Amino acid sequence: MIQAETDAGLQNPEPRQCSGPADGGEPCNRARVLITDDDETVLRLFEMLIRSEVPGIVVDTAHNGAEAYASFLRGHHAVLVLDLNMPILDGRQTFVRIQGLCRDRGWEMPAVVFCTGYSPPDAVRRAVRGDRSHALLVKPVAADDIVQAVRNRLFRPSDS
Repeated sequence: MIQAETDAGLQNPEPRQCSGPADGGEPCNRARVLITDDDETVLRLFEMLIRSEVPGIVVDTAHNGAEAYASFLRGHHAVLVLDLNMPILDGRQTFVRIQGLCRDRGWEMPAVVFCTGYSPPDAVRRAVRGDRSHALLVKPVAADDIVQAVRNRLFRPSDS
């Protein structure tokens, strides 16, 4: 049952560091951000804001969770911006699949900024509460809020 699997993964999220550089695991690519939203206007706006406000960052985009998963496989992004309500794979399902991939491959888990225009599921709220590297933003998202959420997760104190 996909819904139960998704909620189970979100209720008990893996630690942010599935395996970190200290133990030979592969760290996230700190120069890459992945934005996923099925609304083309939101997708392009977020992309433009992050590109203009975070110099030197590579921004990849996806229109659904399946595209996001494939892009993450290629880029191992440090930050994912995931819309919760998308076709094919929603934000929750995408998060759980990426979490499993990181665990299986010994990769560092990226920070995730969940975005939604609806009431977020309790499972997502628990995931955000359980790991401060994740965030939840409610649409419409102010430009400063999305930029700050991404910037804070790219440049964590432990990275300096």
